[in-house]
Amino acid sequence: MSQSLQQQLLAAFEAHARAPDNAGLLMQICQTLVQARRDEQMLPWADKGLALDPENRGFIHARGRALRLRGQHAEAAAHWLAHRSLPWDSLFCEMRIGRDLYLSGEIRRAIEHLETALRRHPDDLSRDAQKARKWLAEALLSLGDARGFTHWLERNRGDSGNYRYAEAPMWNGQRNLRGERVLVTHQMGYGDQFLLFASVRQWRDAGAEVMLTCDHAIHDLIQASLPGCTVLGIARPLAVSAPLPSEALETIEAFAPTLQATLLHLPLLAAADSPLPQPYFAAYLRAPEAARERASTWAQTLRARERGKRLVGVFWDCAQRHGTEFGGKERCWAGLRSVPLAQIERLTTHSALAREVQFVSLHHPVAELANGTPRGAMSHYGPGIASFADTAACIEQLDAVLSVDAVAANLSAMMGKPTAVLVNPTGEWRWGETGARTPWMSAATVLRQAKMGEWHDVISGAIGWLLRG
Repeated sequence: MSQSLQQQLLAAFEAHARAPDNAGLLMQICQTLVQARRDEQMLPWADKGLALDPENRGFIHARGRALRLRGQHAEAAAHWLAHRSLPWDSLFCEMRIGRDLYLSGEIRRAIEHLETALRRHPDDLSRDAQKARKWLAEALLSLGDARGFTHWLERNRGDSGNYRYAEAPMWNGQRNLRGERVLVTHQMGYGDQFLLFASVRQWRDAGAEVMLTCDHAIHDLIQASLPGCTVLGIARPLAVSAPLPSEALETIEAFAPTLQATLLHLPLLAAADSPLPQPYFAAYLRAPEAARERASTWAQTLRARERGKRLVGVFWDCAQRHGTEFGGKERCWAGLRSVPLAQIERLTTHSALAREVQFVSLHHPVAELANGTPRGAMSHYGPGIASFADTAACIEQLDAVLSVDAVAANLSAMMGKPTAVLVNPTGEWRWGETGARTPWMSAATVLRQAKMGEWHDVISGAIGWLLRG
């Protein structure tokens, strides 16, 4: 928090202490907390404001936002439902009700609500309409319904930056791609790229020659994994329909694309297939050769030292929760996905596991400095994790991976490595709705929280998974 924002907050707190019935001061506190990226701290101030002015939409919005960031999604949905009769703009309230119903686990109710709201506003192009389609997409996908990919495409107009290469028309759904040269441009996070690039194989099977872009940090890994494609590492797009960087244009123009597709288009090619591909996203990732050689030497040494033990990678903490540069949504969601160190130590210090398993940290060293290192049977990757190519090379040498809902889980599962994914009740759509299986990939076993924030039973499940290994 900057010194000026801190001073503003202190001044507002002091003024509120002198005039506790001044709703304007309470709103000032809420707004300053948003500016300071501490949105989740608005809850008590929003509650005080609503006690003074029960129909104040600013306080209603602040309370709903704070509840969501704290992971209290059922309470957030009930909060919005209680205030839906107020004069909100178009889909403002309806989107939030559907989103929080979905995040609270009421997936079918969320789908019904969002579909009804969107039917009532078919021509709405607002940001809330885009968000409503995004959450409808994720609710459908969490049930294994590939129709969700069509709704998910709406993100190209809203909350996901993307590139537009004006010299080639955008793919319009054609399935026969023989003779087409398709430029696939990337967007969103590393985990999304790892997952959705698996669909490139279907585009090539349909006859397309493919060039794709990806983040610089994963270029070597993606190029090694998709050897039949030309892969360009360029900056992630931050704006909708951004022009491609000038340094990439010469290579793209030489490829002479006849079509463009974004990352979000990739899974749509197979969405109308009957039956759907099984698994929908088949494992394809592999480490670059040089990194594989280093990893092999390291693994041989570790296995000789820990003779007879299985090597299991572990990733337990999302680094965004430590970063002051992240907004409240990213930071709080990372915190809700992360497992406390004390719970991870139940694995690394477990007497029966210690005889069978040697754990290997999959964290970058800088991230591990922030989240701490568990005691017990924990090793580190000797060559060092400096890139995703290194992480992939390490994972290839392991027997299994245990990860929270983060990029490591996506990477491991898309390498085909047996992967236990530890998720909270609002885990990403790709991990499915219930049970230990996901409808989208075959290597993942999903271990789910019954209640937000309670990891004890999940870790007990992980111990059982490892002992059965």
